[in-house]
Amino acid sequence: MSKQQSIAALEGILAYSFEDPNISWLALQAAGSGIGGPDGNKTLAMIGDAIMKFILVVDLAKRGLSRGAIDSTTQLIVSNNNVAQVCNDTGITQCINGNPSQLGVQSPKTRAATVEAILAAVFQDSGNDIDEVRRVMNILGLNALGGTG
Repeated sequence: MSKQQSIAALEGILAYSFEDPNISWLALQAAGSGIGGPDGNKTLAMIGDAIMKFILVVDLAKRGLSRGAIDSTTQLIVSNNNVAQVCNDTGITQCINGNPSQLGVQSPKTRAATVEAILAAVFQDSGNDIDEVRRVMNILGLNALGGTG
């Protein structure tokens, strides 16, 4: 898929139009893709992982859950396996610009990092709007409302 096709597909999945398409393209870069340095989207993924956890903890705490329930629910939702499955289920996997040595196969870790990077890209592109990230998480099924995927 071309850069323009990948960005357009991602925007359709997220129901979000990026002001800066370059940040969405960076979010779709697997390590070794040749774009975004050797680590691809990994720095964005670190930011996105933290934002996702923050939103989940805040939303679960508002529901009055115990600390243990908040922790276990958050860990379930943010697990690499779950987030990688969300990447597949939503069609984001098809948008990833992968490492050529992987022959088009994206590992669960790469898929999870891409979703996390996308959340960071939305955060940065929206002017650090947590509610916009929450809305995208809800679309992807990464929410505290009783389900994922």
